[in-house]
Amino acid sequence: MILNKKALYVTTLLSIGLIGCKNPISKHVDCDDPSAISLVQTVLKNDLDKRLDKELKSLIEGNVIKDLDPAKLKLSGKNVQYNIVDSRTDFIDPNSTRTKCAIDLTVVIPDDTIKKSNEARKKIEEDSIDKQATKLDVEYESNKVKLILQYVLQPTDKGDKVLAVVENTGNVQKLVSDILVYAFLKPQIEKNIIKNNEAARVYQRQAERAYNEAQEAADAAAQEAVDAAAEAENY
Repeated sequence: MILNKKALYVTTLLSIGLIGCKNPISKHVDCDDPSAISLVQTVLKNDLDKRLDKELKSLIEGNVIKDLDPAKLKLSGKNVQYNIVDSRTDFIDPNSTRTKCAIDLTVVIPDDTIKKSNEARKKIEEDSIDKQATKLDVEYESNKVKLILQYVLQPTDKGDKVLAVVENTGNVQKLVSDILVYAFLKPQIEKNIIKNNEAARVYQRQAERAYNEAQEAADAAAQEAVDAAAEAENY
C-alpha cells in the first residue's frame, strides 16, 4: 500500500439552501449548523465510497478477487461511522462568504472488520493497523480513528447551494479504506494460501516420486553392472 501524507481536499456541492445564517445581514454559514454538519459527513462518506470504488477496480483488473463478491467491499463501507462533535469557528473571512471551521472527528469501524483486517495483514506479512497508523501519523486506538477535522463552508452567490471543502482527511481515509480492503480480502488470501500449500505438496510428492524412480533406476543399473562383472569373471 502506498503511504501518502499529503493533505486531501474533498469538495461536495449540495442543494441544501442557505443554512445557518443567524445574522440576517451576513451570508456566512455557521460551523455548528446541523445541515452543515450533515454536509461534512456526506463529504466524508462520498470520499470513502470513491476510494473503495478505485480499490475495487484495481483488484478486478488485477484478477485478484476470483472467489469474492465485489459488492461486499462497498457494503462494508456502510458500516463505518463518521461521528463529528464540538464544532468551532476558526476564521470568518470578511472579504468573502467563506467560513473556516474545525470539529472533532471520530471514525468508528466494526470490531469484526478490525480483526479480519489484522489477520489478513499478518498472513501476508503486511503492517498491522497500528503500525500503518503510526506511519501515516494518524491517531488510532482499538477500532477508532480520531482527528481534528478542518473544513471550509461557503454558499454560492445565488445562495441555493453550500460548498464544503474538507482539508485534512487524506491519511485518515487512507487508513480506513485499507482496513476495509484487507478485511474484504481475507477469505481470498486464505484460499490462495491453501492453494499454494496444496501446489507445494503436489510438487513435493512429484519431486519425491521422481527422486525415488531415479534412485531405483540407478540401483538397478548398478546391480546390472555387478551381475555383468560377476558373469564375466566366471566366464
